[in-house]
Amino acid sequence: MTTVALSILVFSLAVLALSRRRLLWGIAVLGVHSLVLAGLYFSLAAPDVALTEAAIGFGLVTFVYLLAIRRTGKIVIAAVACPPLLYPVGERAAGLVWDLLQLLSARTHRELELLWVERDEVRALLSSSEADLAAGDIVPSSREEGFPRVSFLPTRIVRVQWDDGSIGAIRGSREAELLPQRGKLFPRRETLLFALEKGELGGAIVNLLELRSLYLRGKLREAEVEPLEDTAFSVLFAPDEIELVRTMGEIVDELRGRGGWGELVRRYL
Repeated sequence: MTTVALSILVFSLAVLALSRRRLLWGIAVLGVHSLVLAGLYFSLAAPDVALTEAAIGFGLVTFVYLLAIRRTGKIVIAAVACPPLLYPVGERAAGLVWDLLQLLSARTHRELELLWVERDEVRALLSSSEADLAAGDIVPSSREEGFPRVSFLPTRIVRVQWDDGSIGAIRGSREAELLPQRGKLFPRRETLLFALEKGELGGAIVNLLELRSLYLRGKLREAEVEPLEDTAFSVLFAPDEIELVRTMGEIVDELRGRGGWGELVRRYL
């Protein structure tokens, strides 16, 4: 009777280990599976095999799996700076999206590795899987429609005009796709705002966070603002990172469900 019960338990633990979405939990269940399997061998009068299974299956194999997760379990992020969503602070980062990414790291037991990039580099990094996801100043462009995403913050693309000079936008962004033919492209947010402050542009196509930056810098006193498109800030994922997409979606839904999302938005916005 004991042998039958242990056999059923071994099978159940094997199924449970294979069905775990979190690697750490799967390894923990697999370790318990090895111990129960050792007990099964002992009940079958094979104490030497039971001892080997406990030492190798539970001890060595579990240790190797944990070591492998620690060394290879990283989430590589193509980060596009965008205060207050995501911005560098020393060797780390801060912002609303950074809080979401830390929750993703804790949920998946994978460390975060930041690659600070310009906006037009994102598509190539995700396509080649050099980055697992892209976050920060990410309003998906039409060329990025095929990438999995989690949208988390509504925004709007607007045209801000001071005079008849050139219009600017950030290269590789959705805003750049709405730019007139004679518009000017800039590699990053800071260079665009600097060009506006220097009077090199007559206006820009920006999202609401960039519009907020212009307002705080006192650039909107005589500007005309024309809404162009409603959209949303998103986290984009490499095509093979479906599990990360699902987990990030769950995190955002849970925050909204228990009221934590409103607190997070108020803290940064």
